[in-house]
Amino acid sequence: MKILRFLTAVFLAGLTAALTALPVSAEGFTFNWDIGDEIYDGGLITEKTDSGGPHCKSLFMLNIDTDTVVYTLNPDDSLPMASMTKIMTYIVAYENIPDIENTVITVPQAVADDLEGSESSLAGVAVGEQLTGLQLLNLLMVPSGNDAALTFMKYVDEQYASGQLVPPDAPSPEDPGAGEGPGDEPGVTGDYVIPEGGMTDYTGKSYFVQLMNEKAEELGCRNTHFTNPHGLHNDNHYASARDMGRITQYAMQLPYFMDIVKQRQYDKEPTNMDADGDTLANTNRMLQPYGDNTYGNLYWYTYANGIKTGSHDQSGYCLAASASTYGYTYIVIAMGNMEGYEKGVHEEMLDCRTLFRWAFTSLGKKTIVSQGDILSSVNLEYAYQKDELLLAASENVSVMLPDSVEQSSIITTVEKPESVQAPIRKGEVVGTATLSYANEVIATVPLVATESVSRSDLIAGWEQGRALLSSPWSIAIMAALGALVIVYLILVVFYRRKQKQLRRVKKFRDL
Repeated sequence: MKILRFLTAVFLAGLTAALTALPVSAEGFTFNWDIGDEIYDGGLITEKTDSGGPHCKSLFMLNIDTDTVVYTLNPDDSLPMASMTKIMTYIVAYENIPDIENTVITVPQAVADDLEGSESSLAGVAVGEQLTGLQLLNLLMVPSGNDAALTFMKYVDEQYASGQLVPPDAPSPEDPGAGEGPGDEPGVTGDYVIPEGGMTDYTGKSYFVQLMNEKAEELGCRNTHFTNPHGLHNDNHYASARDMGRITQYAMQLPYFMDIVKQRQYDKEPTNMDADGDTLANTNRMLQPYGDNTYGNLYWYTYANGIKTGSHDQSGYCLAASASTYGYTYIVIAMGNMEGYEKGVHEEMLDCRTLFRWAFTSLGKKTIVSQGDILSSVNLEYAYQKDELLLAASENVSVMLPDSVEQSSIITTVEKPESVQAPIRKGEVVGTATLSYANEVIATVPLVATESVSRSDLIAGWEQGRALLSSPWSIAIMAALGALVIVYLILVVFYRRKQKQLRRVKKFRDL
């Protein structure tokens, strides 16, 4: 019985640890894409229309307010993410450069050397130009400057190599065997060396890139790997749409991030190398309400407020987009628009806008479970005049659902032990309820005891005794004892008969 109690305690402890902070999660709802018409004239779009879709290989859409995934398409496929990489670059730069707003960073010659001949997206910074970290963050995200990304990487690597940037988990120099300082780390030195793999792979040579991969792992990214801070193509540089969603959601909580990415243009102030300053447009055309000779304002979406574009021959067009209205905020990660890239048409932006319109007009926040709602019960042992314990939801659960969904359409599946033993505390986690709609899990909530129940030692003793007597081992032992008793009785009978016969023989002899 002690073993049974131990196993039950272990089960409940593990369940408590796993369910203490269960997130609301979902995998999305069905969305029927319209066929639409794509109207071109000499490669240019001549009519503002949302064409049929999806055009992208992979899509991931998340409601930020409830952390609900509302639409997915191949969300875990690893694909090149191009300049969406710079979202992680922003994170690592912001979190590893103290006082980044006021820190002055000088653009090194190595940045120009690495990007020479790449014909990639640049912010136009010059070698020797002095910029604050905040200016570089703007140049990184608005015009998508690869030169800004590399400047951050070189700066952090230099700080690390010189010992001015020490990782929190670095051994103390006073510790015996602490080894060389940061500047002596294998593969990360103060002297610039073109890494093996060229300007797209800094693996083993850049502490900054190491931090990018460590942050991805910390955020739970399983299908992502970085080799550089700008997103130029490398076979080992990739991400999934779901992982990019995690990275983007995290970045949105950092200071300045959303203020920067929602800008239609960035007005760069004069510097030591640029007396006039400059105005640089955002590469995200969903933010641009004005027309131009090629696109008009086809891609503009009035509620769009970010975040980051990406494109090259191997990735096609990519986009991390965000939009807010009616009190809700959504992000969409769109990856792998190859056909649009070949045509020079940003169909990934059309996909994002179509999904935003659908979500804002067809989905709403619904409270599907309230704290205290009774969702199940469990058998109760060792309690006086009570053999059942009610289980209730531990918290309110709200998710985004289609407006047409009725409460009766939500299926609740409960996972719980066969029984629990008193004593039980009110609020103690006993099981979990999984709520599903249209065969998709939309939420998970811990189930807790609705009351405290004390243990009856008398009942516990009785039940344990009965259980002991009814256990297979007890039955086997009692059967063995019974068999021994029967054998003993048989032997006694034979012995008495033998004694009786001996007495008769003796009496006969005496005569």
